Amino acid sequence: MTPADITIREAAASESAIILHHRRSMFRDMGEGTAEELDRMVEVASPWLARALADGSYHHWLALDATGRVAGGGGVLLCPWPANPKDPCIERAVILNVYTEREFRKRGIARQLMLTILAWIKQQGLRAVNLHASAEGRHLYEKLGFEATNEMRLKFDGPK
Repeated sequence: MTPADITIREAAASESAIILHHRRSMFRDMGEGTAEELDRMVEVASPWLARALADGSYHHWLALDATGRVAGGGGVLLCPWPANPKDPCIERAVILNVYTEREFRKRGIARQLMLTILAWIKQQGLRAVNLHASAEGRHLYEKLGFEATNEMRLKFDGPK
């Protein structure tokens, strides 16, 4: 299979189970979370995803092979954000859930998905996009021009 054998299209709201499968699989493959934690994540994320797909704050694309089988996907979350001196936009784009099924990896599918997502973001008039890279995806993102930033994070303990 070549990248030409792949079709990329925007996901329908009815395909949220596929998106959540990819999100769960992405974290599983990175060794993040127990099976119970991943199941809880999917359960909590499901109503959010349905709302976000419906209100347009989240868009997702699926890559399909010639038989219509889903090979991967990726999406973008649009968030309200205050303008800054270098970026007058009041919305921020964050790429999430980029995932390729194991049997389809190393065939350029993630790259095709990313190029589709980046083109869409540019069409929206946004001037920047963020993402969190896995070790496996970092090389692709760097080749596409992404650079490390000065982002910092503080985590709080969960509910007791």
